[in-house]
Amino acid sequence: MSFEGVLGNPAAIDRLRGLIAGGRLAHAYLFAGPEGVGKRLVAISFAKGLGVEPLVVERLEDKHEVLIAQVREVIRELGFASKDRRVVIFDDADRMSEEAMNALLKTLEEPPDGTLLLLVSSAPQRLLPTIRSRCQTIFFHPLDDESIVRFLQGRMLEGPSARMAAVLACGSVGTATAMIPEIEEILTLARELQERVLAGELNPIVEALGKIRDTEKARAQARRELRILLHCLRETLLAKSGRAAALATKEFVERMSGLDDDEILEKIESLIDHERAIDLNANVSLAVEDALLRL
Repeated sequence: MSFEGVLGNPAAIDRLRGLIAGGRLAHAYLFAGPEGVGKRLVAISFAKGLGVEPLVVERLEDKHEVLIAQVREVIRELGFASKDRRVVIFDDADRMSEEAMNALLKTLEEPPDGTLLLLVSSAPQRLLPTIRSRCQTIFFHPLDDESIVRFLQGRMLEGPSARMAAVLACGSVGTATAMIPEIEEILTLARELQERVLAGELNPIVEALGKIRDTEKARAQARRELRILLHCLRETLLAKSGRAAALATKEFVERMSGLDDDEILEKIESLIDHERAIDLNANVSLAVEDALLRL
């Protein structure tokens, strides 16, 4: 089985190839790892390598979570006897409602013959411990920047832009791919943020966020801006050892290089803390303003 189109994670792929070749399977596997590293694609490829077209259970487009009704329907179908092997993939398994998880747990405790359940999750800690304990876990890891750069260049994204997207993607080819249509907009934003931080002009950044009426969009924009500045600081550290920056401007690197490494690391940790605060429903404008003042 070639797992065509899959990037990185050779250890996970080799293990799955071994399972296909050996034929001895557990009744359930948990594919755990960051978003956008190919877990769903690998799960589908694994099922096809077993000679099965899988049933994929996923969150409906207009819903926040996988619904109990979806899980019950799958369980009902699995209740019918079948001579053929069946594979069910639960994508974003951590997004199941608690009711849905409890319903699935009963199936995991008494799996139907010839049925393989694959749970795909970027936040496995959100799954019930009893669900995790009944699955064999296969871990997936972020991809290296060079693999993502090559992937993006294969989609006609120029070298500098591809490298910048790879930096921001943090090992997620899915995130990098989503950036392709807006890469110039992101680059312009990165330059503007660095210019304003260096000039001490922080109010326009905070005010612009305050004008975004949709709370989730405001949070997403705030996270993006903090993440851009975080990577610019990381590139400043790397620049001290001679590595060229993909996202940070020459002016930003020169100014921030005047700080010692511990000071830069403190600023990076501060940005990470403020990003977490935004995820925990902190006031977006206040969190970003405080983060910027600490730069």
